[in-house]
Order: sequence, then C-alpha cells, then structure tokens
Amino acid sequence: MSKHSQGSGLRPFYYFEEVIAGTALLVLVAAVCWGVVTRYITETPAAWTGDIASVSFAWLIFMGSAAAFKYGMHMSIDLAWMLIPAGPRRFLGALVDLLILAFLAYATWLGVKFCLSTMDDPMPILRWPRAILYAALMCGFACMFLRYAGIALRKFKGDTEPTHRLAETPDEGGAGWA
Repeated sequence: MSKHSQGSGLRPFYYFEEVIAGTALLVLVAAVCWGVVTRYITETPAAWTGDIASVSFAWLIFMGSAAAFKYGMHMSIDLAWMLIPAGPRRFLGALVDLLILAFLAYATWLGVKFCLSTMDDPMPILRWPRAILYAALMCGFACMFLRYAGIALRKFKGDTEPTHRLAETPDEGGAGWA
C-alpha cells in the first residue's frame, strides 16, 4: 500500500471502486447464468435477468474504469511528452490536469442530469427507475474526478511518486509479469 493511503481517515473507501465493480461482476455472471439455466432447462425463462444484467454491466464498466483510473492503468502514450523540456512540461502538465478535471466534472454533471431526467422512466421488466443505470455513470465519473483531483494536487505540490501501484513481482503479491 502506498504511503499516501496509509493513516488516512478515508481508509474504508480505499477499495470502494473495486468492491462495487467486483460485486457488479458477480451479480452480472449470476444473472446471465440464471437466465441461461431458466431458458434452456426449465420451461419458464426468467425475464428479469436482462434488466439485472444491464444494470450490473453498467456498474461494472464505470466503477471498473474508476478503479483502473486510480491505478493509472488507462493507456497513455508519452513519447512526445518526454521530449518536452521540464519547465514547459510542468506548465503543460498542469493544463492537461485541468482539462481532464473539467472533462470528468462535466461527465459527472451529465450523469446527474441523466439520473434526474430518468427517475420516472421505468426499466422494461422490473419497472425500476432507469436512473439506476445512469447512477453508474455518475458515480464512476465522480470517483474518477475525486481520485484525479488528489493526483493533480499532489503533482502541483511537486510530488511525482505514483499514488497507487499494483504489485509487479510475486514477492510483492503480484503476478510477476515478464
């Protein structure tokens, strides 16, 4: 665990994204399996599994993306970036951070807007509010915004050490990627 997360008052939220995404994955697999079983083995297919699978897939995608965001696992190409001198690179880095934060804030706001506009729009089978789907978008982008705001603040203060790092060797508890 990194030094930035130890002793934090927010420790219960350290794996928030992973817990939500993992739970959504379990629900998704269970719903799809139950749908297959009831369709091909019993004579009465469970129609509700499609709605459950849709909701859990949305939560898996957006919270899984937030977890990947936290660990810096999204793709980036920094070849040209490394050719820029340190002074301009720091200024451009701050500008890029602001643009990323603006995009994440806008996407979160759109998620809130979609949630509010679909509160009265029910899902086809379960009749749950469709806002449950858009809540995944809102929560995922909000988590990405909060995580990136912390990273950007640390970078602004001059701390360039990675915030979180997955274990890379078997000694660190990782897979030992070659």
